[in-house]
Order: sequence, then C-alpha cells, then structure tokens
Amino acid sequence: MNFARLGIALVSFLALACPTLLQAAWQPLPIAEVVKLSRSGTPPQLVIQRIKSSRTTFALRGSDFAKLKAAGVRDQVLDYLQQAFVDDLDQQTRYWMLGEGLGGCPFCYPQPVNLNTMQSGYGRVKATRPGGYTLGKPPGTPDWVPFPPPASTGAPISVEQIVEMTRRGMPEGKLVQRIRTAQLTNVIGVGGPGEIRTHPAAGLGGAELARLKERGVPTGALDALQGRFLAMFIETERLRYQNLGKGPMR
Repeated sequence: MNFARLGIALVSFLALACPTLLQAAWQPLPIAEVVKLSRSGTPPQLVIQRIKSSRTTFALRGSDFAKLKAAGVRDQVLDYLQQAFVDDLDQQTRYWMLGEGLGGCPFCYPQPVNLNTMQSGYGRVKATRPGGYTLGKPPGTPDWVPFPPPASTGAPISVEQIVEMTRRGMPEGKLVQRIRTAQLTNVIGVGGPGEIRTHPAAGLGGAELARLKERGVPTGALDALQGRFLAMFIETERLRYQNLGKGPMR
C-alpha cells in the first residue's frame, strides 16, 4: 500500500468534507510566533523544531529574509524557512505532474506572509486561495512567482554579478528587469539534475538573501531574484518529473 498517497487522499477528503474539523485540529504557526521565539533567545534548532512540528511553511519573498533577520531571526532559521518553502514547491510540482494534490486546503500550502503587519495565513494576508490558482502552475505557487518563467534573454548572471551591478549604480528598475529575464547561474539544479535525492537543495538560501540586502541589493531586486529563482526551480523540477523513467534529463 502506498501510505504517502493514502495520506494525501485523506487530507484532501477532510479538507473538502470537513474543513472546519481539520483546521481545528491543525492551525498553521503564525510568522509572528517565529519572530517572538527568536527575539526571546530561543536557540535556532528549537525554533526550527517548533516550525517543523507545526507543519507550517511560509511563502517568503526575497526581501522578507532581511526583514526577518532585522527582527532577530537567526541565519539557521532563515535557511530552514527557505528550504522548507522549496521542499513544498517541489512536492506540489510532483503532485501536479503526477495528477495528485491536496485540493483547496488553505492550511496545507505555504502560507502567504505580510511582514509589514507581521501576519501570515490565508484569510489574514491577501492571496489567491490554492483552489483558485491559475491553470498552468502547481497549486500553492504564490501569485508573485512568475511561472511559467519568461524566456531568458541576454547573458546568464550570478548572484555576485547582481551585487556588482548594484555597486556600480544600475537603477533598480533596470536591475529588476535584468533579473526577471536572466538565466541565473549556480542556484538551480544543485547537485546535478540526474542525482538521486529526496529533496533538492535550495541553491539560494534565506541567510544569503538577507546578506544581499546588507550588501546593498535593493528590495525590488531581492523580490525579483526570489521570484525568478523559484520559477526556474519549479520548471527544473517539472521537467525532472516529466522525464521520470525516461533516462537522464537532456
């Protein structure tokens, strides 16, 4: 018996048949609680364990990591938040390609976040609910992730080149446009697309995104970088699942 698929089917059934009961049994952890725990001096591993035990992931924009760091969240937690987000998008891409899913269950997906009000969750933060997402992208993909990704134009760029463009004074609007249409290097397909792994590693970590803000990369560029990274990641995983059993990806 495939227990993973049985679990997915059970959650989907409960979400449709008795959403009030399921939501009463599990409430996503608020992002404000992550900040509160961090500010109180709770060790990063205990903060991470609290997030894990709540089964909550957060749909964080690139600039959100710097805001969380400024609020007292440690680097280890930032990296965990990004990896958990990437893991969820990987899972949703797999379900999407294999014809499975979690239906419209709003507390089964990465929770939308507004760090200006320190709120998170569907119903608290404006976001399209999972059951209403646009066709052509995995359910649970945030509205701000430009998937399918626009075609790459111009030369590929790295994170360090983005920092250098910022240092040289490239206007934010031009930098954002460059990122949105660039092939990012050294962040997608970490470990090689043919490597057997349970979950792909997030090639762009949360702590790294926070440091980029400290190095002068503007908010708009950070958000564009996260959006581009996630869109390219989903497309890489889509092709990987599409080619399962067909030999190495080309």
